[in-house]
Amino acid sequence: MVIWFIIEIFVNFLQVFVIFKTYSLYYKKRFRFKYMVEIFILAMIVVLCILNFSISIDLNPFYYLGYIFLIYISSVIIFEGNLLSKAAILLLLITVMGICELLAAVLVTSVTGIKMPLISQQTFTRFEVMVISQTLYVYFYLMMKKRIDKNKFNSLNNKYYFLVGTILLLTVTTIIFVIWMNVNIETDENVNKYLALLTTCVSLLSITAIAMIDRIIKDMDEKNKSDLELQKIKMENTYFSDVNSVLEEIRILKHDMRGEFAIIHGYNQLDQRDKINAHIEKKLKELDIHLIQQIDSDNIITSFLNFKIKEAISKNIDVKVQTNLTDDNEILIDKEEICRILNNIMNNAIEANNKCDGKYINLSINMIDKYFIIQSENPYKGELLKKGNRFLTLKEDKTKHGYGLKSIKNIAEKHHGFMEIISDDNVFKINIQMLNENLINIHSLA
Repeated sequence: MVIWFIIEIFVNFLQVFVIFKTYSLYYKKRFRFKYMVEIFILAMIVVLCILNFSISIDLNPFYYLGYIFLIYISSVIIFEGNLLSKAAILLLLITVMGICELLAAVLVTSVTGIKMPLISQQTFTRFEVMVISQTLYVYFYLMMKKRIDKNKFNSLNNKYYFLVGTILLLTVTTIIFVIWMNVNIETDENVNKYLALLTTCVSLLSITAIAMIDRIIKDMDEKNKSDLELQKIKMENTYFSDVNSVLEEIRILKHDMRGEFAIIHGYNQLDQRDKINAHIEKKLKELDIHLIQQIDSDNIITSFLNFKIKEAISKNIDVKVQTNLTDDNEILIDKEEICRILNNIMNNAIEANNKCDGKYINLSINMIDKYFIIQSENPYKGELLKKGNRFLTLKEDKTKHGYGLKSIKNIAEKHHGFMEIISDDNVFKINIQMLNENLINIHSLA
């Protein structure tokens, strides 16, 4: 009798525990007392045990309905929230409990061959159905809890569900095997009691194992969060340290700039432009800012070339520019066309360097006699495709690329010049020569 009583208490505990813990998932407690929910769980277990051992619920269903109403009143007392929603949750939980009992009964009858109406007449089989159904009921709660906390353990979800399903399957299989043994092997009442206690222990162990796994995963998640928070704090400290360093450099620079402006102002007052330029170039070198010298009087080519050089340097490409031009040289070729040539050369060279380890661009712009000469050299990786005397683009979309060299050639020929390309040992060289004369004058002479 004691063993059956222990099993009864265990089953009742699982029923009440799931109901009140489900409410805890959705509602906040009214009172700050830490063990309020646990006290009500124990009280409801005591009431249910008294009802089960003193009154036949099958013959007096109103007592059971009264007990359900008592649980509802307890949930209203303990938890805040809408009354109708609490009633709906309780109805849902009772429905799930009934479904679990039905599944357990069908499973047991399938294995033992016992008709379902006769299950209640056999103490061992009835208790085994109760143990299986309440085990399923607890696993339902664990899955529901997991869905509520779905923002946690995301990376472990699939493994977690697989593990839970495996443990549940092993638990139910073990209990079913014990039931099958009881039916097919002659046993007395005492053996039945111990077999029922064994299945109860199996169920308890499986639930405890899942609870421990859940706790371990939660601890891992909290540890990961702590590590992330610590890493975030370190990154913030590094960031603020860098910001403070930059601010300190700005303060120093601001202090030094006062003196620099005073020097430049003094040179300006004395109309010493050469000294102003020399002083500015000196400071630019100190700041690691490399600009090419002015090669055209209106600064169109110089500004554009400085822009492309800056783009190349930002991609860790070493750029060297050599020129014999100064702003005193008269460039008669349309400077927009020169910039178009330089743009195509630099774009192709930058793209080719992106695939290389040793990145560089050597560019020279010179004026020799009446010819304006642009030469460039850069590395490339792979093989250049050539069709006749024409080089083909290495880009995937050949319908939208490959026009840069055509444009350079057209401009060169337009100014009675030519374009020459040499590729050897993965070094690409391009040479453009154009007659430095105004097209209008050339046509009038012709």
